[in-house]
Amino acid sequence: MDIGSKVFGKEDSQGNALIVRGFYDENKEWTYASIHLKLVKLGKPRLLGYVDVQTATFNCVRDTDKHYHRKAGGFGFNWEILSSNLIHIKTISLRLDDDKLYVFPKSLIEEHGKFLNFKQQGFELQKFLHFDYIRKYEKQLKDDTKISFKEIKVPPLSY
Repeated sequence: MDIGSKVFGKEDSQGNALIVRGFYDENKEWTYASIHLKLVKLGKPRLLGYVDVQTATFNCVRDTDKHYHRKAGGFGFNWEILSSNLIHIKTISLRLDDDKLYVFPKSLIEEHGKFLNFKQQGFELQKFLHFDYIRKYEKQLKDDTKISFKEIKVPPLSY
């Protein structure tokens, strides 16, 4: 059972803020963390995903229509999160369109991902991974595991 949380933040040179809210249990051991990104051009932070501290897994949900990058042929992942010393991540769990699940090692992004940065549009540095690499790591989803982050109730961030 989580009994407390602590918020950490970091800004890039554009003024975009990465906000990590870590939750801990009664033994003061970290259990999970929510990760938000607040772009300078947007008014409120958006949820990027959750990190399960015990398994070092970054859990994220993507909508193909909104997040698939045609030029890169795949999906982008915030490089600050993946390379951070603040949170240890070994595995990415990508829920796609709420009906597909892909679980792959972070090293796949490190080895095969391509940097694309859209500073002029105000976006953060991302590393894009072609979907052909991700596709090989599909996992079977059970009907009872179809959820989206919108359904998970987490206390709001305070600034």
